[in-house]
Amino acid sequence: MAGLPIEFLPFPTRTKLRSTQILTSLPQIVSELCQNSLDAGSRHIEIGVNCEEWMCWVTDDGHGISKDGLSLLGTDARYGSSKAYSLDSLSLLSTFGFRGEALASASDLGCLEISSRTSRSRETWSIILKGGKTIYTGAAVRWKRTSQGTTVCVRDAFHNIPVRRLSHPTPLRSFEIIRREIESYALVFPHISFHLQFTAEAGTKENLFRIPKSISSLEVFRRLYGKALSQHVHEINVNQDNMRLEGFISLEGSLSKSYQFLYVNHHPVEHGDLQRIIESRFSSSSFAKHAYEESGETSLRPSTRRSPRKAEKKAVYVLNLTIPPDRVDNLLEPAKGSLHFGEKNAVESFLVSTVNAFLIRYGFSLPTERVLPVEHSPPSSPRKRRKLDSLDDSGCAEEFSEELNSYESRTRPEIPQVDPLYIGGVTVSGYGPGQADEIVWTDAITGQTFVVDSRTGHSRLQGERSADAGGTLCRERRTLGPPRIGTSSENHETPDWIRRALEANECYKLGEQKIRSLGHLPCHEDNQGPGAKHLRSQTAMEHGNESMRQKFVWNDVREAAVISQVDRKFVACTFNNSGDGMETNRTTLVLIDQHAADERIRVELFLKDLCVGFLRNIEAAGPREEDINAVETRHLTPAVPILLTCLEVKQLMNSQEVRDAFWSWGICFANRALDHGEVTDSVDGDDSGGYAQIAVHCIPEVVADKLLSADGLRDTVKSFLAQVNSGDIPYISRHRESVSESEGRKESDWLKALRWCPRHLLDLVNSKACRGAIMFNDTLSDEQCERLLKQLSATALPFQCAHGRPSLVPLTNFGQLLGDRGNSRHSQVNWTALEEQMNPD
Repeated sequence: MAGLPIEFLPFPTRTKLRSTQILTSLPQIVSELCQNSLDAGSRHIEIGVNCEEWMCWVTDDGHGISKDGLSLLGTDARYGSSKAYSLDSLSLLSTFGFRGEALASASDLGCLEISSRTSRSRETWSIILKGGKTIYTGAAVRWKRTSQGTTVCVRDAFHNIPVRRLSHPTPLRSFEIIRREIESYALVFPHISFHLQFTAEAGTKENLFRIPKSISSLEVFRRLYGKALSQHVHEINVNQDNMRLEGFISLEGSLSKSYQFLYVNHHPVEHGDLQRIIESRFSSSSFAKHAYEESGETSLRPSTRRSPRKAEKKAVYVLNLTIPPDRVDNLLEPAKGSLHFGEKNAVESFLVSTVNAFLIRYGFSLPTERVLPVEHSPPSSPRKRRKLDSLDDSGCAEEFSEELNSYESRTRPEIPQVDPLYIGGVTVSGYGPGQADEIVWTDAITGQTFVVDSRTGHSRLQGERSADAGGTLCRERRTLGPPRIGTSSENHETPDWIRRALEANECYKLGEQKIRSLGHLPCHEDNQGPGAKHLRSQTAMEHGNESMRQKFVWNDVREAAVISQVDRKFVACTFNNSGDGMETNRTTLVLIDQHAADERIRVELFLKDLCVGFLRNIEAAGPREEDINAVETRHLTPAVPILLTCLEVKQLMNSQEVRDAFWSWGICFANRALDHGEVTDSVDGDDSGGYAQIAVHCIPEVVADKLLSADGLRDTVKSFLAQVNSGDIPYISRHRESVSESEGRKESDWLKALRWCPRHLLDLVNSKACRGAIMFNDTLSDEQCERLLKQLSATALPFQCAHGRPSLVPLTNFGQLLGDRGNSRHSQVNWTALEEQMNPD
């Protein structure tokens, strides 16, 4: 069969395919139109959105489009642009784009109307395009203007792509995305005013959102998000090698990354390599724990222990990086979200140095010049190993003295490489101060020099021996060496005369005698001493038992036999392990952590009730009734007020879906607080300090006590709102769609709700399960052990505790392990042949 001939795609098909790649959603259409207005030199931009009618419009006071320009768009709309005409001029562009495809794509996907007037024109001219065809051209009828500027209106967007509409976000979510996009432009163009309005289904205009022009990005940020996150800021204006970084970094932290804005040449940059570099610098510092609280500045060394459940703070910043246009390329995709740099290392180094300077200045990180890594210098000549004629009781060899340069000399100390010591056939590696992961630090007050382990943070005086008594031990000979290496006093018993003296007084109690055990002797493959190869093979044989590589299933826990409690910490039992592909020809001795097991039982008991109630709430149709909730709740009388930022209160006031998301988990707010008029939608002249109170009158009973202690309720609400803003938790309409896709009801369906559970609420449930579980040193009878094991077998995740740690560990196997083909993995011994050799007669 002959192949089909190659032909060109029809022109309408090509343009439609191209348009669907240029404009993918209603928020992106608004973004492209706003970028055109910014490139036109506008000082005031108005945006209107009607998501129900798939309609949007953007009006500006820019240069405008002439009548001839509109005619050109009507005859050949695609690739008509006023920004670049040659390849040589592309490297000098300072605009958002140059292709001239946005308007043409909008006309392919909907009905496009453009009305514009230039400064030299006395008339407002208009053109209407749909499906690539001109419907009307002439004097404007609807969008007449009294001054220069342009109005672009798109109606019935994606009318010819029904699938795109089905996958589109909800109207409220689309408005939030558009609002977020406008805010990002307002921060980097503070001299431009923006006005956004949202039209509801009934045609009423609501959610008016105004951002007046300001003198700086910091002032715009405070108008948008209040002063709660920008009360203490560090303003940045740094230049280096034709690069400039300006903006600010706040000393207050946020629970989400929603307040991180990075721009390159005034272009918003999506989360990518540059953001990850900044995030890595903040993560390696103490900013997450010691960032300023909303209530005020915090000490870097608080007197009270920080709660482990306290959420870590994320950085808040607005930074604009200016780079020569010929050194950056953002033309790889139509959305212009991907950036490539000509000198990427220089850009990254510039960002890192600026962020490090901020962290060091405010005490979130140590100065790098005071922490010098120890570099090893190889010895000038090979050094022979000393022969040890004798070994004393302490097991310590002759000490080597070394002279180190002081920190004040500002030079890196040269520490000679110390060869491993061979003592009785045992190599002592890691001896001496020359460790690659150690740093040297000198106290400026006392003048003492310390060696600090960069991994653990432990320190010791320079010249002293490390506390781990010789480092790693590796046996390197088959014959027996010294019985041990270490201090001689470790295993000595207390003398009788001291024992009798202490036993006479009850105030002095002798410590329990240490249980004798074999030390762990790992062997590194890079050690090439004598006999190392033999020891490695022996160690692999002893510790690499293939029979311990197995899997457990729920049925193993259900059929386990309890032996007894061990050391008041574990429950010893035997598993008749069936394994995957293994015959049931063995029994495994297993230790179960009694605390982890009971913690797993309790956490699933709490979470199941909470998640089942959540699923019932989102499946319920009709309006929300706060008094009827499938989650068991506790009504607070009087309602408990919590302090939030004005932006967070506005989000609760303006979004019914956000309030429904809280209600679905059993958290309800007082209607009076939401209807309070002190916090308005307008951000004009917000001098309230950025805070507002809201009352909570209903919380889930399972964690009610923890929510009411300290700031638990406030942190939960703020953390939940942060997850909603970042998109980690979709709106309740998305929950309902996901639940409706699953058919039938199963016992384990509650596990599906865990992916939507607020992170802080889940941490509180885990903490409650942990605090009330069986602890170590709690005595259990055999009957209690059996009941514990039975309850554990009924859980969904019996092999881990609430925090993800394993709840059991196998010790050894009894019997023979057979593989998939029934062949034993252990070599068989021919005892008959051995007996004939031993008794030849």
